[in-house]
Amino acid sequence: MFKVNDIVVYRRIVCRIVGKHRSDFTKEMCYILVPYHADEGSTRMQVPIANKAGHLRALITKEEIEELIASTAYIDLLENKPANMKSQYANLLKTDDIHDLIAIIKTSYSRNQARIENHKKTASVDDEYLQKAENYLFNELAVALDMSYEAAKEYFNSRVEQASR
Repeated sequence: MFKVNDIVVYRRIVCRIVGKHRSDFTKEMCYILVPYHADEGSTRMQVPIANKAGHLRALITKEEIEELIASTAYIDLLENKPANMKSQYANLLKTDDIHDLIAIIKTSYSRNQARIENHKKTASVDDEYLQKAENYLFNELAVALDMSYEAAKEYFNSRVEQASR
């Protein structure tokens, strides 16, 4: 169970719990969440405390980030079937597993590099999902590591490169 002011991830969005209340609609106790980097008065979400759907989780810890970095080399690329890449990417974005973001990033980056080497334009579906996956991953890491998005991206990429040597 989380407390008010805890930082959590709800459906890949880093949020702060700003309160709790009983839903007028379902009568369930709910957390009230606001996106972490939101302006005052922005969107508020209400999520049942029971979290039956499992979309609410704790923010990644520094130890888990180090484990993620160590495991990145072992995360497989997706099956390269151009006809269904978008559905593969979309399905992985729906999960709450941070390793799935790495699979999207590695696959879309690899596919784009192959296209560039063959003197072709990058595929828009790969660009789109690479951007989404990086956005979710590095926003969460930035909050967990208390650094900017760009610093978190640089930290992660350099640590993955070091780990793969």
